Amino acid sequence: MRTVIAAGALALATQGAVAQDFSLMSAPFGSGSYVLGGALEQIVAANSETIRVSHSESPGFAFNHIQLQREPDLRKTMIIGSGRAISQLAVRGEPPFEEELPPVKALANYNLGSNFLATLDPEIKTVADLEGRQVALGRPPQINWTIQPEWLLKEGWGLGDSVSIQYLGTQEAVTALLDGQVDAAIVGGYFDPLSQQMELSPQTSEFLASGREAHFLDWGTAEVEKTAEAGMPMTPITLPAEALPGRDEPLEGFADTISWTVSEEFPEEAAYEITKLIIEHVGEFAEYHALGKLMSPEALVYGWDREEFHPGALRAYQEAGILE
Repeated sequence: MRTVIAAGALALATQGAVAQDFSLMSAPFGSGSYVLGGALEQIVAANSETIRVSHSESPGFAFNHIQLQREPDLRKTMIIGSGRAISQLAVRGEPPFEEELPPVKALANYNLGSNFLATLDPEIKTVADLEGRQVALGRPPQINWTIQPEWLLKEGWGLGDSVSIQYLGTQEAVTALLDGQVDAAIVGGYFDPLSQQMELSPQTSEFLASGREAHFLDWGTAEVEKTAEAGMPMTPITLPAEALPGRDEPLEGFADTISWTVSEEFPEEAAYEITKLIIEHVGEFAEYHALGKLMSPEALVYGWDREEFHPGALRAYQEAGILE
C-alpha cells in the first residue's frame, strides 16, 4: 500500500511540475534555419517534461545578437541562431555591428555553410581573374553570403577595391548573373565534412536548373587560411567533385558554423538538457528538412573550440563521448 501511495504521489508531482520556458529566435520564415528551429521546438516538447522551447522567426543572425544587447533579461532565457564568425564580429563590434555586443556560447551546430563564386564566363578561371569585374553578393548583414566572401576577395586574394561588389541579395545575385549584369555571383549550400554530403541552397539549385554552363571558382586553402589569420573566422574545406553537378574536380572552399547559441548567462542545467536532447535525437531532424540529413553527433561540435561551448553543452558532449 505504501508503495502504491508513493507511486501515486510521484505521478501527481510529475504532472504538476511546471516546465521551464525558453525561447528560440532563428532566421527568416521559410529558411532552413527556420524549419530546423521549429523542429527543435517539437523535439524538445515531445521528449522533455522540464523544458519547453518556443520558436520564432527573425530577420537574421545579426538581429539576434542585437536583440540580446537591447533586452538583457533575454540572456537567461533565449537561444539564438548564430555562428562562429558572426558571433565573433559581434563581440568585436565590427560590421555589420556598430558596437561591441555580449558574447555567446555554442550549444550545437545544425549546419555548416559553404559559399563560393559562380561564373558563366569560361575565361574567368580563378578568383584573380575577377580583377576589374563585377561580383554580386548577398545583402550587407549576411555573414556567409556577403561578409565572408568580401573578406576573401580583399584579404585572401588581395583584390581590394579592384573588384566592383554589388550587394544584391542571394536570389538577386544569381538572377543578375543569368541576365549578364555581373561577371560572377555568390552561390553555395550546406555541407557535412564528415559524411561529405552537400545540400545546395534553393537559388543555387535554380541557377543550375537554368541549363547554362556554370563554372565554380576555388577560394583556395591558402587564401582561406590567410583570411582567417586576418580576423575572419572560417575553416578550409574541400568539397568533393560530386557535390557540384558538372564538376570533375574537388573545390577548395570554406565552411562556417550555423548554430544554436546562448548567452553566458543562460542557465547551465537548461543548456545541458537541451544539448543532450539534440544529441539523443539528432537523427530526427532529417524528418523535418533535407538539411537535417547533414546533422550528426560529431558535426554538432565541428568548427568550435572547446572553450567556446556553454558549460552545460560541454558537459552533455563529454557525457556522450563526443568531446573530452
